[in-house]
Amino acid sequence: MWFRWRQCWYWWTQRSGRSNFYRRSLILVLCITSLPTAIIGYTSYITGRAHIEMEIMRNHDALLKKTMDRMNDNLAQLELAATQWSLDSRMDARLGDMNLIDEYNATQNLYRFLGVMKGAYPLIDQAQLYLDRQDPILISDTEGIVPIKNEQERATFHTLMDQKRGVFWWDSLPKVNAKTDSTSVALIQKLPSVGEPYGALILYLDREKLVQMVEEMTTDNNGASFLMAKDGHIIISQRTINEEHAQLEAAIHESVMGRTEETGSYILERKGQSYSVAYGQFSRSGTLWKYVTATSLSQLTAPVVFMSRSMLSIGGIGLLLAVLLSWVASKQIYQPIVRLVNVIKDYKPTQESQEDELAYIEREWKHLSQESRALELKLDQAYPALRSAFLLQLVQGHFYSLSESELRSRMEGFDWQTESQWFVLLLVQISGFAKEDGRFLESEEQLATFAAANIAQEIVKTRSQPAEIINFQDMTVGILLSYPMDRTKQQAKDEMYLLADDLGHTISSLLKIQTAVCMGRLTSQVHDLPQLLLFLRSAIRYRDLKVDHQVLDLEEMLPNANDVVHYPFSLEKELMQAIRMGQSEQSLNLIECFIQELVRQSSKEKLLQEGAMQVLGSMLHTMLESGFNPHHFFEGYNLYEQLNQLREPEQMVRFFQQKVISPYIEGLNEYQDIHMKRLVERVTDRIQERFMSSDISLEECADAFNTTTYALSKAFKQINGMNFIDYLISLRMDKAKKLLIGTDLKVNQIAEQIGYQPSYFIRLFKKYEDMTPGQYRDKMK
Repeated sequence: MWFRWRQCWYWWTQRSGRSNFYRRSLILVLCITSLPTAIIGYTSYITGRAHIEMEIMRNHDALLKKTMDRMNDNLAQLELAATQWSLDSRMDARLGDMNLIDEYNATQNLYRFLGVMKGAYPLIDQAQLYLDRQDPILISDTEGIVPIKNEQERATFHTLMDQKRGVFWWDSLPKVNAKTDSTSVALIQKLPSVGEPYGALILYLDREKLVQMVEEMTTDNNGASFLMAKDGHIIISQRTINEEHAQLEAAIHESVMGRTEETGSYILERKGQSYSVAYGQFSRSGTLWKYVTATSLSQLTAPVVFMSRSMLSIGGIGLLLAVLLSWVASKQIYQPIVRLVNVIKDYKPTQESQEDELAYIEREWKHLSQESRALELKLDQAYPALRSAFLLQLVQGHFYSLSESELRSRMEGFDWQTESQWFVLLLVQISGFAKEDGRFLESEEQLATFAAANIAQEIVKTRSQPAEIINFQDMTVGILLSYPMDRTKQQAKDEMYLLADDLGHTISSLLKIQTAVCMGRLTSQVHDLPQLLLFLRSAIRYRDLKVDHQVLDLEEMLPNANDVVHYPFSLEKELMQAIRMGQSEQSLNLIECFIQELVRQSSKEKLLQEGAMQVLGSMLHTMLESGFNPHHFFEGYNLYEQLNQLREPEQMVRFFQQKVISPYIEGLNEYQDIHMKRLVERVTDRIQERFMSSDISLEECADAFNTTTYALSKAFKQINGMNFIDYLISLRMDKAKKLLIGTDLKVNQIAEQIGYQPSYFIRLFKKYEDMTPGQYRDKMK
């Protein structure tokens, strides 16, 4: 194997010709670029990790010292405050024998004083006064006087009095009458501090705030911090997140217990993770506490390790790629480069038998050149469509962000002369598709618009001024014209009027439709064209609906504010009444008459549109007055928006008949059927309950259910198959028969019970049964 590698190396470096230098240079360059990456990565890994560990430990020590100093200061302030409070006049020796229940004022003063203590320092959770009597008690501002009955608790609190120091700390003092078996760190101040004590002032510290102070030392969730006593048991620690965190805390505690130094820091290795551990101790009132904190180093050094390893990997991959690329590319690198230079210089080399990569590039280059020429030809063919698309977007305002100079530059790119030119827009609108004698159907609106655009294109070609046809695909065609500024505006307007008249007449006569041409004003600013189009669309709505072709001038045909308003109010009133009564056929006829009257009185499209909008609002208002929500019938469609799209009177008539009136009438009839059936059911129940009363009648039931006698009688007959009176008489006769057979009541009494006069009852009974009530009783018995 070694011999074969040596042969390959000899051939590669000695026998492969003049490209050996290039290959060696390539390898050298690749090695120079790759090796520094590996060196930098390794160095960064070693030095970076060591530097991070050192900085973390230094910051850890500084942070630990600040935390301990802050805790030491807080505890010192508490000790000083406790000493001052013990010297207060309310804490004299009389409390040892005082009957606190009888001495109400003194007891209340103690409660307030203990409350002031607790509020003075946020670190205090509870402030209590312990009186060491034969029956020891605790005094608290929240729980009052609490006797200590538990023998173990009595022994614990009595032990406080045996301490030699007047003020001292107790790290696991229990709370009397606590809901849970909990202890807390407490500061005890014996009373009095000198002499035979009669009790002690106990300040319990807030455990949550102590935990928060401990947690402030932990910079991440993977570390741990705790406060431990001199004997090694943990006083305060972080909230345990999971079992792994608890095991980490136990491992740190064990490692700190094995160290003899009072303060220090070190690295702890555990389960492949590194932790920076710092600890220190401080003493308060003879009590020694040790503070321990640990931070994970692995997460902090992970980015350095990743980057270092990545750089090493990249360096190694770079070396391998250097060898591979040099082996593949070195043999023929020289000749292809020369041939590529010759191709760039338009040099035609001799055809070789074997084609290499650059020969393929040469062939493809020629192929792309041919395609480029073909694309240029296609672009020339598509130029008119691109020009039209640009102008369409221009007049519709899509280039609002471009400046005037930028718009002119783009227009010049499409062979428009923009210097010293007037610009003007003409808008051609076609209509009349709904008429029976028209050449186009309503569904062929786009086809008709396309035909009108072609006719306009042929007409403007015969004129000398520059023009562009814009098909808006909505039954309107725009024509953009330009005139030199050396002409007066009046000359340009005269030429434009002749063109507009020719357009309207020709399109109308050829396509058999109505045509309106609206001329805009002359402007020298391209930026004004979108706004001018909006004015034209608004102005062309004032076209005369009775004229086949017309020319409107935007500057001359502003609507007259003093025009007499023609609105068929009487027809609208009849129409609303027919809709309110649910008369379908009459409503459909009236809306047709209404639209025809609008066209007859005011032939302008704008006025027709406004009248149609007005009557639509009246219809919807009438439906609301009748107690129906229009959106229920029209499925949430925007009727105003749909109506606004219509231009022809015939289209408006069909819209009202098919989209507004018919759905409402059908829904109204369906609702009335259901409503009247429920009404008859309720009236029937009322008759069956009160048929024996003389007050029951058709009018009384109609008033009771807020309807008319006519509507109730008609519905009752339709649903029950008999009219109201017959149904009432039938019930009363059935009841009379039962009373005649089942009781000994007289006929007069029976007649009064079922709501009749005796004489009228006898005549009515004989009419229906062909016998008198007495004969019926004798027959049935």
